[in-house]
Amino acid sequence: MRIVASAGGAVALALAVVPMTPVQAASLNPDNGNDRIACSTSALTNAIDGALAADGGTIELARDCRYVLTSALPTISEPVTLRGGKGTSIERAVAAGTPQFRIFEVGGSAGFLTLDDLTVKNGDSAGDGGAVLVGTGRTLLLKSATLTRNRAAGSGGAVANDGGRVILRDSKVEKNSAGVDGGGIHTSGGVVSLDSSAVSQNRATADGGGVASADGYVTATHSSVDKNEADGGGGGIDNDGTADLQSTGVTGNRAGGDGGGIRNTGTLVVGRSSVNKNTAANGGGIHNTGLLWIGRSVVKENVADADGGGLWNDNEATVESSDITGNETRDAGSQGGGVYNENGAPGGNTVLTDSTVTKNQASDGGGIFRASGSVTLNRTRVKENVPNNCSPSGTVAGCVG
Repeated sequence: MRIVASAGGAVALALAVVPMTPVQAASLNPDNGNDRIACSTSALTNAIDGALAADGGTIELARDCRYVLTSALPTISEPVTLRGGKGTSIERAVAAGTPQFRIFEVGGSAGFLTLDDLTVKNGDSAGDGGAVLVGTGRTLLLKSATLTRNRAAGSGGAVANDGGRVILRDSKVEKNSAGVDGGGIHTSGGVVSLDSSAVSQNRATADGGGVASADGYVTATHSSVDKNEADGGGGGIDNDGTADLQSTGVTGNRAGGDGGGIRNTGTLVVGRSSVNKNTAANGGGIHNTGLLWIGRSVVKENVADADGGGLWNDNEATVESSDITGNETRDAGSQGGGVYNENGAPGGNTVLTDSTVTKNQASDGGGIFRASGSVTLNRTRVKENVPNNCSPSGTVAGCVG
């Protein structure tokens, strides 16, 4: 089975049928910013209550202000925009005795929260979503916003999306942690869209150091997923739904299990992107047991302890017009510096077309190791790998040495 991609390398996702409706609400500050609310938590809470009572609104926050909370804010059940400015933050107090709480919950019948030009930090949830929990059918929109140093005992160190929509534009999710999955963001059946945004330096005790998707839809365009860690699989991204990465870098992530950059058990498209310098037990760059298409991309300088420095595949992997280069496996007896093709259930089928597999290194199969299954080379060069290009000898047609 092959993933059919468009000319741009993308697949049509459920985003097409889940349009984002803009917030239609009057500003609570009619002079457009000159009447900002006071720099106090009571002023913030009162303004949110007022916006909810008015069926939504835009609240202009004070600049250079830290709104320090000792309890959670009201549930956002209407369209509400919080607009900050230079130096504006909303954060949970860290003083001894401060109760544990997430900062926002987006719920109710019409919850739509926009965080514009501000920082949200230090949320601490006993469940999911350290900073924000997004309910089914509800929306969180981040515009030039930063979510940092939040933590959840459950999943979603910064954001837990329970069947809603999370949209990031020119925003950052960094230095958050989760006790389960999704150190930065966890989505369950919902939609996450990254546009010119960064998910970095987050940590998950289980899977998905940066982003974890359980049957959700994840898109990333002109974005980065960097330096995240997972004790389990998917150092950068753990995808069990549908993910589409375009012009995006997945760099410097680490997994204690499989898939240093990405672990894919669903459907994954990597177009015009890079998966570089990630580390894992198996599949330093990408560990695939689902459906994978890589086009016009680079998988470079990734490291696996055991097998598959660049790509570990045990299902359907299609690589077109891409480079798999400079990857390695480190353990004695490790295999497949560039590509490792497994034959478990359902079995690996790797097809490389108009691509290169070069300068990779392993104990055996420096370029490609075919444990079983099938590896097909179409106009693809496999060369300058150490100690050999393909192994076992003669199992990959068209590969010499």
